[in-house]
Amino acid sequence: MTIVIFITHLKNRNNLTKPLFSLLIGLFMSHITLGQNVHGIDVSNWQGNIDWNTVVNDGQVYAWAKASEGMTYQDPQFINNMTNGLDAGVVMGAYHFARPDNNLASDDASNFLSTAGSYIGAGFLPPVLDLENPYSGGQSIVLTDLFTSNELSAWVMEWVSTVETQTGISPIIYVNGNYANYLNSTVNNYGLWFAQPDESLTPPVNIGVWDDWMFKQYSWWGEVPGIIGDVDLNIFNGSMNDFNDLIGTNTADFFSSIELEDVSLFPNPVLNHLNIYGLSQDIKFIQVSDCNGKKMKITFEKSTSIDVSKLRPGIYFLDIKMMNGHSFSTRFIKT
Repeated sequence: MTIVIFITHLKNRNNLTKPLFSLLIGLFMSHITLGQNVHGIDVSNWQGNIDWNTVVNDGQVYAWAKASEGMTYQDPQFINNMTNGLDAGVVMGAYHFARPDNNLASDDASNFLSTAGSYIGAGFLPPVLDLENPYSGGQSIVLTDLFTSNELSAWVMEWVSTVETQTGISPIIYVNGNYANYLNSTVNNYGLWFAQPDESLTPPVNIGVWDDWMFKQYSWWGEVPGIIGDVDLNIFNGSMNDFNDLIGTNTADFFSSIELEDVSLFPNPVLNHLNIYGLSQDIKFIQVSDCNGKKMKITFEKSTSIDVSKLRPGIYFLDIKMMNGHSFSTRFIKT
């Protein structure tokens, strides 16, 4: 079976640090033989400083990092986790720990968006609302004792709809079996990340008002090289192609003229030389940029075979400007 990782033009790449996918092929081959389970973790400041390169080498494809809690708290490790995870090639995402006991959903959403807004979009995991019993003064606060099903569901819906409206990305809801069965059916249009730490990769059971699940958190006591202590382990319910669909990377290239629709790159991912096919017009210039929009020191002009051997592994953007003013932009992976 062949993995196809589609390429896309990301118009806002100067504003967002995009995940690097340079290690995907090697990481995913082992998961194909296991039913294409795409494995990942979720972390917070409790994991301390993480060696993300070692995490990648263990086969962890993605990670959610805690961004915020309630209306004021920001996780002190969030930026470090996102930056270092992205640099290592992990597909990253952000989650928010809900505090319906203290705050309006809109206030919680505002805190999350101000903290994690730069890490929501194509190439990232969807944002997550983590709904579970919070703690205060060492005591668990049982939300089902404070809210009716309809009240708690309305709070959840206000948070996810606020985030979706502001970002254009549908959030995922993280719950265990108790809350999956307590919430009403208004929430089941949003993907389910289900907590069932049974140490099993089998599908979860008792998922309440949801008809299907997207992720399963199957362990709270995982051991992953590069992380000191326990860490949560997760599997994705789908193939790698499904995963790419979820994070918005299975999309078309960008071209300003129908005459450029047949332009393609090969090979992609690439090790040394990247070939451009389908160009029938005169090229004005070719430019390669990194994920932050920084132009590489080497610029390729009037060439359809590009030497990328000196580039570091990662994800890059290729922009081609034609003499007639038309342009073509795409993304390629340097292994």
